[in-house]
Amino acid sequence: MDNNRNRNHFDVLIVGGGIFGISTAYHLAFDINKVVRADYTSRFYMELAYEALAAWKTTEWLTPFFHQTGWLMLNEKGSDLAPRIRSNIRASGYPDTAEDISLSEAQARWGGVFAGVDTTGFDSAYTNSAAGWADASGALQAMASKAVQQLGVQYIVGEATKILLATGAWTPWLMAPLEASLSISAPDSITTQMQCAGVCVAAFRLTAAEAEHYGQMPVFIYGGKGEVMPPPPHHRLLKFTNAHTVLNTQRHPACQRDISVPAPDQAQIPRRLREESMQLIEQRMPDMVARGRLPDEWRLCWDGVSGDQNMLITQHPDSRLPNLYLATAGSFHSWKFLPTIGKYVVNVLEGRQSRL
Repeated sequence: MDNNRNRNHFDVLIVGGGIFGISTAYHLAFDINKVVRADYTSRFYMELAYEALAAWKTTEWLTPFFHQTGWLMLNEKGSDLAPRIRSNIRASGYPDTAEDISLSEAQARWGGVFAGVDTTGFDSAYTNSAAGWADASGALQAMASKAVQQLGVQYIVGEATKILLATGAWTPWLMAPLEASLSISAPDSITTQMQCAGVCVAAFRLTAAEAEHYGQMPVFIYGGKGEVMPPPPHHRLLKFTNAHTVLNTQRHPACQRDISVPAPDQAQIPRRLREESMQLIEQRMPDMVARGRLPDEWRLCWDGVSGDQNMLITQHPDSRLPNLYLATAGSFHSWKFLPTIGKYVVNVLEGRQSRL
């Protein structure tokens, strides 16, 4: 019997159903000739973010998932991050909706939500009313449904000319045996270019009164230490992120190498990481942990992280793997590009550019 008789053949096989995989499937369903090439400038990510922001705001089936709460960022002493961001905004040609404010003003605004924030080590703040947050999980499901139900994307087992790995934090673990068997050099190895990392997220379940109070807040960026996400109306969870990344390294049975991989239990948080996260929560919003209150939920969130925190969207550099492509290394900041990132992955799949 011919084992291939009933097999299907496809141009692209996408492995992974996260931000990169779903967005790519969605954009592959369109005429690829309409894909616009990204311009490589020092403001590249800002331009990409503006493009995605416009899509969040104007795409009818995506708008329910975007919440324009604005954002507030505290700038650490000696850091030029905020001035560089502001400079790029002014040079971009887009309306400048950002505003420099004092630390005391940041503590007084938004109903006094940030009145107790510890400003030690910070010298200024800025806010941007055009920013906000998106329900990535809900939007991901909506885009998947859109691609399947209206654009003809199908889930079928078969063979493909090109294979796209959009496997996020699992990419190093999946690639390690193949790269080891081919003795791929370190510079070309995916396990060298990225690793799996986790961040700790703590969430408090709010009362109706608390949800109304904290619902006034923008997204809060506490320098380089993490952020606080406003509570969504539907589940009243106030989330605190600790930006300190952690690794979980295990010996891979197929290649006998130590490879970073997501921990099996996302709710199991190391004691020292919990303690560090509690200290950061107290610095940001001491009222939340007053009288010994503890988070209702703990979670380690995993992503693929590159050395420079740029996304890795490329053909595999080894010439023996000409049909293998990667769209990964979201580095904890790529979910916002869900509406648009797929078209740039399509560009790479079509050979229109070597990498993003």
